[in-house]
Amino acid sequence: MSADAVCTPAPKYNKLPGEQSVEICACTFIRPPDCLLPGNVELTNYRFIFSHQLKHGDTSCYHTLPAFVGLTHKLFVLQVPLGVIQSIEQKHTVQAAAKGVGLYIVCKDLRNVKLLLTDLARATTFYEKLKAYTFPSISKQPLFAYTFGERCIAENVFPFNGWEVYTPEEEYHRQNIFTNGWKLTKINVDYRLSDTYPALLAVPWEVTDELLMACAPHRSRGRVPVLSWLHPESKASLTRASQPQVGMQGRRSAADEELVRLIRTANANANNLLIFDARPQMNAVANKGRGGGVENPTYYENVQYVFLNIQNIHAMRASLTNVYEACYPMPKEGNWFKALADSKWLYHIKQIIFAATSVADKIENHKSSVLVHCSDGWDRTAQVTSLAMLMLDPFYRTLRGFEVLIEKEWCSFGHKFAQRTGGPADGGVVMPPNTGMPPLPPNGSSTSPKPSSADERSPVFLQFIDCVWQMTQQFPHSFEFNERFLITIMDEVYAARFGTFLFNCEMQARDHGVRERTVSLWSYMNSDLKSYQNPMYTPAEVSGHRIIFPQHSLVHLQFWSGYYVRWHPIMRSQDPVLRRDRALVDVMKRFRELTIAAQRTAAGDIAEPAANQPTTGAGRTIRQTAVAAGNTEF
Repeated sequence: MSADAVCTPAPKYNKLPGEQSVEICACTFIRPPDCLLPGNVELTNYRFIFSHQLKHGDTSCYHTLPAFVGLTHKLFVLQVPLGVIQSIEQKHTVQAAAKGVGLYIVCKDLRNVKLLLTDLARATTFYEKLKAYTFPSISKQPLFAYTFGERCIAENVFPFNGWEVYTPEEEYHRQNIFTNGWKLTKINVDYRLSDTYPALLAVPWEVTDELLMACAPHRSRGRVPVLSWLHPESKASLTRASQPQVGMQGRRSAADEELVRLIRTANANANNLLIFDARPQMNAVANKGRGGGVENPTYYENVQYVFLNIQNIHAMRASLTNVYEACYPMPKEGNWFKALADSKWLYHIKQIIFAATSVADKIENHKSSVLVHCSDGWDRTAQVTSLAMLMLDPFYRTLRGFEVLIEKEWCSFGHKFAQRTGGPADGGVVMPPNTGMPPLPPNGSSTSPKPSSADERSPVFLQFIDCVWQMTQQFPHSFEFNERFLITIMDEVYAARFGTFLFNCEMQARDHGVRERTVSLWSYMNSDLKSYQNPMYTPAEVSGHRIIFPQHSLVHLQFWSGYYVRWHPIMRSQDPVLRRDRALVDVMKRFRELTIAAQRTAAGDIAEPAANQPTTGAGRTIRQTAVAAGNTEF
């Protein structure tokens, strides 16, 4: 074993609660095309960390290091959460005349890492342990989210309880549904109506539980039409569902037709209802062969049908793969725009934004109620409803409101996070032993079937976040959160440190004690809100922009290089954006405080002029001069 292969003591860094070192091995980090950094790689039960001791005066390749590393004056550190890893390939190779075991690690967030394990005695052990902790459902390793969560709960690490961000009762009360013909039903409190729906559902007050149970067999997975959002003025509703089980025989359901009628008539300002099918028409009709299909307008009175032409999960997965191939290992200057166009990624983003604006337009400008569904109602449906709600309701454009939106439309309504991301809970969960925490609920299980097929993976939620980012670029003053907020959410979706995105639906999360045993992502993010605040945010009540309609044309869309290419050396930030934004947040906060104080002082001065009040040359107060000049926003 060469001198370079000798393990030196691991660098000191702050481990997370519950994080433990598992293995350490001498290795070389290979930075294409020819940058080699010798050091150590340490594996923990949460991540792997490569460290390289910087040599004085040696800067030959440091300037090309990607932005995802930590670079201090003494130490270069690269760290990757294990949940982010998509695949690990082992190769016995020869690199730069140094024999070793090569690891090629592909990540879900569009980066890859090449390591050459030069300590041959430890290489195999390191590789096997890396696989075991990266894919815990296969190796039956305890899930880190529970180890981390139980330590955080015991030590009260986060004073804010993120699980309290969203409660259905509070959110529907905010929407004022209870005095406008809608109610909450507990028919699904034990998930017997639909095992992928939330426990509490909002329906028209005339709808009985018996009607819902009769309707359930006619909708895929029992996902009957229920309320997502109610317009505060027109009372037009946005509802969501899954496809009807029509089949080749053209089956119909009197219960389903009655439920749709009651949703339509709950809106007194319009006599029609629009059903937006998120799928291309050809795909929707083809589903009849598998027992699904579309509603027959003949059986649904005053209903119009519109197809939104959003492609399925397989097309989206292929598109993101093409984006990855266009970006890595090196974007080709002469072929960049063609490669990006060929990926069709921005075309799909355009189609999703167009679909959501179409829905929002009908609700806002035509006062029509809208029902949205796709096949199962947990992918494209969630994209369309949540984006439309973001356009229609300024509350969802705040930090707290966006968290509520994700919890409501994505987590509670059963977007399959575990399957779509290939998360560590896909295929089963093993709990940490001897934690002293209460046992799982009676119907909870520590084992599940094997992980789902790779065909179930798809960047559905990433597309939603990308669409939100596009909106923040078109309306930079309308969102309380910044780009870092969106990127952090996506990073934590894959990292699986928190319980928020671990499972496929609310029932699975409940059965695995997520709220009792893990920490919510919002507990972490809400403990440092300043890092995620947009300093240029102007509340809707001040700007008057309650509704926003983004442009969906490709001319107005941008490739989100700040996310997709951030690992590449060319994306190293030339400006300390975070530090600048945090400073601006403080400045804007102080400015608003001074403005409010000035307004209050001026208002009081108009009523009772003070002898020492500042005046203009004409003897009028500053406030009076401004009003006389027509400036009412003093």
